[in-house]
Amino acid sequence: MSQEAAFQDTLQLPGHVSPDQVRAFDFSADPEMARCPFAAIARLSGESGAFWNPTLQRLGGGGMWVLTSAEDTRFVLNRPDLFSSKGGAGFSALVGESWDLIPLELDPPAHTQFRQLLNPLLSPGAVGRMTPGVTSRAIELIEAVRGEGGCEFMAAFGRPFPVSIFMQLMGLPAEKTETFLDWEFDLLHAREIPTKIAAATAIRDYLLQLAAERRAAPVDDLTSFVVNAELDGRRLTDDEVMGILYLLFVGGLDTVASSLGFFFRHLAENPEQQRLLRANPAMIPRAVEELLRRFSVVTVHRRCNTDVDVGVAVVCALGSLDPAAFDKPLDVVLDRKDNRHFGFSYGPHFCLGSHLARRELVVALGEWLARVPTWRLKSGAPLEVHGGGVFGVEHLELEWDAA
Repeated sequence: MSQEAAFQDTLQLPGHVSPDQVRAFDFSADPEMARCPFAAIARLSGESGAFWNPTLQRLGGGGMWVLTSAEDTRFVLNRPDLFSSKGGAGFSALVGESWDLIPLELDPPAHTQFRQLLNPLLSPGAVGRMTPGVTSRAIELIEAVRGEGGCEFMAAFGRPFPVSIFMQLMGLPAEKTETFLDWEFDLLHAREIPTKIAAATAIRDYLLQLAAERRAAPVDDLTSFVVNAELDGRRLTDDEVMGILYLLFVGGLDTVASSLGFFFRHLAENPEQQRLLRANPAMIPRAVEELLRRFSVVTVHRRCNTDVDVGVAVVCALGSLDPAAFDKPLDVVLDRKDNRHFGFSYGPHFCLGSHLARRELVVALGEWLARVPTWRLKSGAPLEVHGGGVFGVEHLELEWDAA
């Protein structure tokens, strides 16, 4: 009996779902996800626009629709009046509270107000002023391993590069980096609910303490800005402060590191593209956009709030791999034109940190290509990747010919 048939035997399908629309696919535990999440889900793009996945239990429902086309993805993400972001992540529910991740779980007009408050913090101008520090950090980490002839990339660079930059911006202590990353992993990727609850609680408690410290003694960091910010002439509430800080914490510690892991794995397997970019460094920004398309790591959720009350899973990778929107979508075409990918989502909730993320990715590729000989996967070394709400790389061993 197929997995779909087994689910149909044990679950009562909603009235708006017919049996031929059901496809059970576990984005966390499917065996193919542990090899390459993107190749595993690319085969789902053959579905007719969307399918009902009974394995997804987010948003309090017993199943969700999964979009498979770029066109439908754009429509849903650009219509918050029809598809609400409320409760899309659900982290506060894990700790028995009801605050929203801000602005991620807000709909207009409240979403718009908070975006206007927060956008200047990570604007192109603000990121431009950070660039010397970003570049210096990248060079420091690269030089630490360049002469070694290889490294475990995620531990040596993939995580510490973006995470250390973000932690400095937010005012988080460097000595707690590993603790924060452990909390982050358990929250986003653990399958056991008690583990998720423990991580969500630990993050909440830490941020409560940090907010109290910054209220008492502000410094020049994002946390101090948030706890002392005003909106429409009033101070933010405790729930609003928590919602903003929690989103910054979760978003800042995971997504760029995940992208770097897939980017560098791909280039290790395609040395001719390394050579092309080394010879043409001006191509790197466009190459980053193509790699963001090919390896769109985030899944977001929406609730349809019109005719029926159902959940919708927007797997950004499926939109970015839609053959109707992108020619040969599994191929990496470094100079791809008209690249309207979903690497940073789409619509009103387009990633708040996209300018910083792009700068980090461009700097990382540029400095590695300028300083490290052609790298490759280390023969026989384990390669660990995972699916889930954010696709990621856990272990990636690279090697190169040391000078």
